Amino acid sequence: MKRAVIIESENLQRQALRTILLNEGLQVEEAADGQKGIVAIRDKPDIAMIFLANDLPGLSGIDTLIAIRKFQPKVPVIMLLAGEDRKTSQLALSRGAAWFLRKPVQVEHVLVVLRHITENLRLQSTIDHQVERLKLLEERVGEMARMEAEDLPAHEIIRESELLSKSIDIIASVLDAKKVSLMLLSHDRKDLVMAKSNWILPSRIPHIRHPVSKGVSGRVAREGKPMLVKDITRHEKASTNEYTLQYESPSFIVSPIKLGERVIGVITVNDKQDKTPFTENDLAMLNTFSHQMSMSVANICNMRKTEREKLKLQFINGIVQSLVSSMDPVEIYSALLGNIMTGLRATAGMLAFSDPKGTELLVEHVEPDSVRPPPSPFPLGSGILASVFKGKKVIIVNDVPENPEVDRGSDLLPGIEVTNMAVIPVRSDGKILGVIAIYNKEIGMDFDGWDKEILEAVAPQASMATKQAWLYQNLVKSIDDVVDTNRKLEEANKEIRDRIRELDRLKKKASQ
Repeated sequence: MKRAVIIESENLQRQALRTILLNEGLQVEEAADGQKGIVAIRDKPDIAMIFLANDLPGLSGIDTLIAIRKFQPKVPVIMLLAGEDRKTSQLALSRGAAWFLRKPVQVEHVLVVLRHITENLRLQSTIDHQVERLKLLEERVGEMARMEAEDLPAHEIIRESELLSKSIDIIASVLDAKKVSLMLLSHDRKDLVMAKSNWILPSRIPHIRHPVSKGVSGRVAREGKPMLVKDITRHEKASTNEYTLQYESPSFIVSPIKLGERVIGVITVNDKQDKTPFTENDLAMLNTFSHQMSMSVANICNMRKTEREKLKLQFINGIVQSLVSSMDPVEIYSALLGNIMTGLRATAGMLAFSDPKGTELLVEHVEPDSVRPPPSPFPLGSGILASVFKGKKVIIVNDVPENPEVDRGSDLLPGIEVTNMAVIPVRSDGKILGVIAIYNKEIGMDFDGWDKEILEAVAPQASMATKQAWLYQNLVKSIDDVVDTNRKLEEANKEIRDRIRELDRLKKKASQ
C-alpha cells in the first residue's frame, strides 16, 4: 500500500487531511515540523506523495521543500498554503512542488489532486517500464550488432556478414543453381565490385570489377529493376568478361540489393543444376530474397548506427568524467586524448595550443608516452592543423603520405610514420584555443564519416575539458607569479629596513 506523509503543525488540518487520505486507501504518516518531516521522508522508497504546509515553526515550508527534493526528487509534493499568497505559491512551484492547496483543505480539492497524482504515477510507471524495455532492446540489439560487421558503410557489412553469406547459399539451394555472386557498387558508383561468391576463389574476389555502364548487371544496378536473361548470346545488353566462358548455361537472373531506395549492389544467379533456362518464377523468387537481404542490410546498418550513437554518448561521458575527476591539467589532457584514441581505434594523439598572436601551435601533450613531442612550436602557416585552426572544422586525411595539403613540418609528430589523421578544433566562446590531432587508425582502416561525426559531437566537451585545464594552469601560474612577487617585495622591504637601521646607527654615532 502506498504511503502519504503530512508535514503540518496545525493538528486540525492534519486530522482533516488524514481522514481524506485514509478513505482513499493510503497509509498516512504525520510530522508537526520541517525537521521531523525530513526524517519521515528520508530514504523511504514507498512514499507516494507528500503534503507540506508552508507556515511551519522553525524550518519554513519552502526550506523543507528544498531539503525534501534532495532526498526524494521524484515524489510529488503538494504545498498547503494559508491565504492567497501568490508569491509563495509561485516560489513553491519553482522549487519543485507538484501542486498546491489552500487551507483549510476541501475534500473535493484533495480528491482532484489525488486523481491527478495517481494518473501521473501511472503514466510514470508506464514510461519507466518502456525505458526498461528499451534498455533491454538496446542490449539485445547490441548483441546482434556485435555478431555482424564492425564498420559501416553497407558494402563493408555485406562483405563481412555471415548472415548474408548464408543467404547466398540458401539462394543457390532454393533456385537449384550452381553459381551465385553478390557484387557491390564502388564508392564512386562507376564499377560493380565482387563481394561474395559461392564459386569464385576468395583470393580472386576482391580483384573482380565490372563497369556499371556495361552489361546486364550494370543495367540492373543503374535502373534498380530485376532482369531475366534466357539466352545471353542473343541479348542486346550482353557483355563478356573472364568468367563468361565458365558458365555452363546462357541463361541467368539478376536482382538489385537496395538500402532504402538506393541500389548498393546486385545478386547474379547462373547455371541451373539441370541446365534448363531460368524462368519468371525463378526471378520472382530471387527478387524476394533480394528484398530480404536489403532489409537485413538496413537492419544491420541501423544497429551499427545505434552502436555509433552509443559510442558518442560513451565518448562524451568519458570526456566529462575526465573533466570532473581531476584538476591536474596533465591528467585531463591524457584522459581526453586517451578516450578519443580508444574510441577511434587510433595509435597516437596530440593536443596543441596557439600562442597569443595565433601564429604558432605549442604542443601541450602527446599520447602515448613513447611518442616524442616536437622540440619547437608548429608554425600556423600551411598544412592540415593550420586549416582546422583557421576554418574551425573537423578535417580527416586518409592519404597523408601522398596528400599535397599535408605539411610534414607542421602537421606530423616526429618519430612516427603517419598514414592517416583526424583533427578537431579546441575553442572557447567562439575563439580557437588550439587543435587536437589523432593519428593512425588501426592497420588497414581509414577514418570515415562516422569518425568525423563522433569527433564533431565530442568537440564541445573536448573544448570544455581543455579550457578547464588551461584556466587552472594559468591560475596556478598567476598564483606562482603573485607568490614570487610577494617574495621579491619582502626581500626589498628587508633590504630597506636594514638600510634604515644602518642609517640610524650612523646618526647615533655622528651625534656622539
